[in-house]
Amino acid sequence: MGKTLVHVTTPIVIQEIENVLATYPEFPYQDVFSQSKIRQDLIAYVLSRIPNHYEALDKIEPSSKSQELRHLSSEHKLYLENLIHTGIYHILHLMLNYSWDNCPMPKTFTSRSISCDSLA
Repeated sequence: MGKTLVHVTTPIVIQEIENVLATYPEFPYQDVFSQSKIRQDLIAYVLSRIPNHYEALDKIEPSSKSQELRHLSSEHKLYLENLIHTGIYHILHLMLNYSWDNCPMPKTFTSRSISCDSLA
């Protein structure tokens, strides 16, 4: 039986996007990103800016390595959250030509300087 290549980063990103979007007001954020295509754009935005991890598995079951990746360090989690916030605003700005000043920020958003190099 051949091995199957599994992208283990996507489920982590999807879960973090759900967590971050839950902190935003329903309008316009949750309404806009409830649309499948726009949510896929956000997932692609994030995945294209972080290191991605794959596993070759004999069967489709989460391995210990993929379980470890789901438990991100605080620094990685913060970097991912900030990247998601940036992606949300970037996509809204491009789609709807929203002004940053007209979009209410979620209470939990804080911008911190963390480099992508720390994820590698």
